[in-house]
Amino acid sequence: MTKAPAKDIVQQEAAVIEAGIAAQATALDLLLAEMRALATLIPGHQEAPRSDAEIESEFDNMPV
Repeated sequence: MTKAPAKDIVQQEAAVIEAGIAAQATALDLLLAEMRALATLIPGHQEAPRSDAEIESEFDNMPV
């Protein structure tokens, strides 16, 4: 059995890692789509999400 050059092994490992990251991204995109679809079934979640400024305005009420 001959050893593969180190450069080939690194390239193969990089390809496997890249495929794994792509698979995770696809799974997370699917999860987000499912969560958004389910949120439409929950009463009260029909409105548009609040902006960051609106959320911060509720918490940033300490006197300076």
